[in-house]
Amino acid sequence: MLYPREDGPAAYGAATQAASWLHARGVGVVLDARVRARAGTDGLELPDAAVGVELDNIPDDVDLMVALGGDGTLLRASRWVADMGVPVVGVNLGDLGFLSAYGRDQLEDVLLDAIEGRLNWEPRLRMGVEVRRDGEVFETETAVNDVYIKHGQIPRLLRLATRVGDHELALYKADGLIIATPLGSTAYNLAAGGPIVAPGTEVFTITPICPHSLTLRPVVVSAHDGVTVTWEGPTQGVSDGYLTADGAWKIPLRLGDEIRMRAAAKPLRLVPAKASVFAVLAAKMGWSSG
Repeated sequence: MLYPREDGPAAYGAATQAASWLHARGVGVVLDARVRARAGTDGLELPDAAVGVELDNIPDDVDLMVALGGDGTLLRASRWVADMGVPVVGVNLGDLGFLSAYGRDQLEDVLLDAIEGRLNWEPRLRMGVEVRRDGEVFETETAVNDVYIKHGQIPRLLRLATRVGDHELALYKADGLIIATPLGSTAYNLAAGGPIVAPGTEVFTITPICPHSLTLRPVVVSAHDGVTVTWEGPTQGVSDGYLTADGAWKIPLRLGDEIRMRAAAKPLRLVPAKASVFAVLAAKMGWSSG
């Protein structure tokens, strides 16, 4: 299955090239029905045999999801197939591209590696998220990268009581809180001053956003212990807050809501970059420059 970035002309060009290349070799191609419907526009010229499918009804016989875009595109693609156990590989058409195994000039390489059986996936921890309201489960979601609890349009410090397993960790007074998987440690977590965590580890990072006290520092905890955050305040005046997962799922919160985060039952099957995460960091962030 091909999953091009929704608003990227480069991604549509890559989708056209990939679909035509695969079709010429007798490989079936499916795409998001909304992308299929745009065939003939924006440079998207698809073979007639490329089938459009609804994302919530992806066929069981899909063998691979190819994300054409940046890290955000790969995350959105993974949301639709991770529970199915379908591996995901990224072709980076963006800037940093921490998660993508292939670059923009390697499109035919990834397709050839796929049909000749040279792609190898590795499991990556996902996060199961449960929001409880008035003692009942209100919403559930699964995150690949991170979740964060943050104030809304009214910028007041939130009071976020946080537990790890059965143990109290801290009452964070901050603009918000980021809980990230190792895969997401190089995203919002890193921008907020959180640690970079090696992939393949089974941990969550907890990083406050602009904490009121400088003693409140990021911590790393076992994902299997789980993290629970309760929004306890402020109780006076007008305040709002919301919960976001992977930048793609967002719900407003109420005071007293409890957010529980645990290691998800099924990991993401990700085809990783051939270079180590440390080599990627050195190249992407200039750590190796003198």
